[in-house]
Amino acid sequence: GSKIGVKITSVDPLYQFSGAEIKQRFNEVVDLIIDQIIASPDNWVWQYYRDPQELKVGRIKTMKTFLSDYDLGKQMGRYQSQKLPSLSFADGAFDLALCSHFLFLYSAQCSQEFHFAAIKEMLRVSREVRIFPLLTLEQKVSPYLGFIQAELSNLNYLTEICTVPYELQPGGNQMLVIKQR
Repeated sequence: GSKIGVKITSVDPLYQFSGAEIKQRFNEVVDLIIDQIIASPDNWVWQYYRDPQELKVGRIKTMKTFLSDYDLGKQMGRYQSQKLPSLSFADGAFDLALCSHFLFLYSAQCSQEFHFAAIKEMLRVSREVRIFPLLTLEQKVSPYLGFIQAELSNLNYLTEICTVPYELQPGGNQMLVIKQR
């Protein structure tokens, strides 16, 4: 992220662990995940990646890039072990907050109230919030999406669903963009 001259702070409860622990966990599960993908060929779109093996190579490369920065980044505060719906940042600390593969994806595991509180917290610390994808693990649009959009509109936020060029799950190429009016 800092390669392009942008100041980025990443937040995840995972960052309570060391780089070695994160790498070990990744190595333990990567083959299982790829095997599950291979076993369910109709659940995936092969455009960004050609096939499950290319996806695996991409994930390994991404993990290596992340781990090469992790220890220094953690010391410098770029990686912080925090979790929604409560962040320690000041109001308006960021221009943009991104949430990838958590909210909406885990609709069965996290309540509608949790989603709304988490999004309001991201909006507290940032002028714009983007959430991707809008599908649940069951590959259906989250049942919370309509409620979230209506409630945010009531709070005078602008919400827009945008199509993005990345699609791994069929229909999983949309993100919710939320901006302050």
